[in-house]
Amino acid sequence: MAPPSVMTSVNPVASSNGLGDPTLPDLRVVAVGGGTGLPTVLRGLRAALFESRAWDPERDQTRLTAIATVADDGSSSGNLRAPYRLPSPGDIRNCLLALAGDDPEMSDVFDYRFPGGSEVAGHSLGNLILTALTELEQDVSKAVARVGRMLSIRGRVLPATIQNVTLHAELSDGTVIEGESCIASARSPIRRLRLHPANAAALPEAVDALEKAHLIVIGPGSLYSSLVATLLPRGLPEAITRSRARVVHVMNLMTQPGETDGHTGVDHLMAIRRHAPTMPIHDILVNTAPLAPEQVARYGALGAAPVPADAALLKALGHRVVEGDLLGTGDEVRHDPAKLGRALLTLAYRGGSRASA
Repeated sequence: MAPPSVMTSVNPVASSNGLGDPTLPDLRVVAVGGGTGLPTVLRGLRAALFESRAWDPERDQTRLTAIATVADDGSSSGNLRAPYRLPSPGDIRNCLLALAGDDPEMSDVFDYRFPGGSEVAGHSLGNLILTALTELEQDVSKAVARVGRMLSIRGRVLPATIQNVTLHAELSDGTVIEGESCIASARSPIRRLRLHPANAAALPEAVDALEKAHLIVIGPGSLYSSLVATLLPRGLPEAITRSRARVVHVMNLMTQPGETDGHTGVDHLMAIRRHAPTMPIHDILVNTAPLAPEQVARYGALGAAPVPADAALLKALGHRVVEGDLLGTGDEVRHDPAKLGRALLTLAYRGGSRASA
């Protein structure tokens, strides 16, 4: 059941990260999604959770878990999936790098992308390493854990499913398109997203992490190809429903051309609820910092626009709307990892996590 409908604000700069709060000394956070959004959340949470205290692998490894989509079929990931029949490594690699920090040189190596003119042109070295280790381990989740140890990550990364899945999108005109990389080019509203095979099951470790979480974060990220796609494996949304976690959706800053043209905050939320109808979403985290006019103009030329939050309507639908400055600096319109991490932990500690420690 959702908490009482309220509209509140959070100051992520001034708020304590709550690490001294004795009521939740072992807070467990799970972040779900993909694309550029999930690594942003992970960077912020990694800093807020671990950088002010000594790292204890036995205690801390399960305190921050990323559950990443594996349905990407474009670029390097797509080219590796076809011959090796493995889940997409790209989003997993990005999450591993976001949680790495002790050895930036290793991170640079894993993120290196080969230039044109060779058989490995366009491939990320990290994707190739994940593919090689999956072949050696004969288990993608063991391969991911092995890379995590190589990078000395803080937390852990889990694929949403270990099956080789493909996205099928049913459009508003009844057309069905296949492949994550084709969604943005469809230029037609998406009615329904499905996985193939339809019975692809969530990774058991991901289900367990969700059931034991205090805070579950969904977004930001591409609405269908990152967020909804990650919620489709069988058993994953049900695990969120069974958990006693507080579930937070981080609202996207901009629409995505071809995928969410004209979408408001309510449209984003209803798409998630349509695909996971029993899954609760308690809080909607919304940025209120204004975008620079030149940013709006530049993104507008590419067909993107700021996402109107529709805060009053979100509140009327039973969700708590939490507003604050979450905007990053620079030319790109992005969430600031540090602000986002602090805001999320403020929600967990002060907003009332429903899980027992």
